[in-house]
Amino acid sequence: MAKQIDLDFRCISIDVEEYFQIETVYDVIGPDRWDEWPSRVVEQVDVLLELFDGYGQKGTFFILGSVAQKHGGMVRRISDAGHEIASHGTMHDRLHRLGRRGFMEDLLRSKQILEDLCGEEVVGYRAPTFSIMRETAWAIDVLCECGFRYDSSIFPVVHNRYGVPSAPADPYFVVGECGGELLEVPPLTWRVGKRKLAVAGGGYFRMLPLWLMKLGLKQASKEGRPGVLYFHPWEFDADIPRMPLGFLSRLRTYMGLSRSVGKLDQIAGSGGVWCPIRNRLEGLMAGADGRERFVLCEAD
Repeated sequence: MAKQIDLDFRCISIDVEEYFQIETVYDVIGPDRWDEWPSRVVEQVDVLLELFDGYGQKGTFFILGSVAQKHGGMVRRISDAGHEIASHGTMHDRLHRLGRRGFMEDLLRSKQILEDLCGEEVVGYRAPTFSIMRETAWAIDVLCECGFRYDSSIFPVVHNRYGVPSAPADPYFVVGECGGELLEVPPLTWRVGKRKLAVAGGGYFRMLPLWLMKLGLKQASKEGRPGVLYFHPWEFDADIPRMPLGFLSRLRTYMGLSRSVGKLDQIAGSGGVWCPIRNRLEGLMAGADGRERFVLCEAD
């Protein structure tokens, strides 16, 4: 029987990237054009730090190495405030574009940048656009080789860009293409019948009613699994410049921005223990150890 993890464990995680680095605009604003757009990440990270501090909560910040290089003071402020510093890669490239060797180079570069800035070992990772999937199962082996202790990239949902629907909703040990094993801490889902629905953050948070996220958190607590949420600094900035996007992409990117701070304020102040993933790592591993290993390359 699997060991019970702390029912009150919740984590607000922040994927720290600029608004012009999101996957939606990759074909319109590539890395060679990033300098043409004004940086706004520091101001919004400070808004989030103030909100965390107001409730005495701590979280996990998955930070892009390219952003950390330009804004080292921001990274140190996050670390000094007691939040976990984790990796989001270096250039926000989907793993499908990087390949195994490119991923290792990108990963190690980000790890070194972040560790030099915060003075602590970086043990957690989240892939851009949740791009650890069946086709990129080799990424688990690379993460193990590079000294990471957990990943939070495998979204157990159906989506056109990411997701492994058959993956567990609880933390578990995932097995890579070559046999590497790593703790996987998936984002929050709400189970309705046999289907798991995404309620963890991002566009779901901005565009859907807040009660869906609250139902997901309540269900996770009842079942003894952590409620891991994710947000991006730009999602709390109603004034980000408008980029050249099609109608649907504009809708997904800009809808709900003006309401995001108030909604997160409700979630952060809703009670329970909110803390970095790293702080509960041993308990999560103990709980996952009693569950069946999930072989990623054999999924679905």
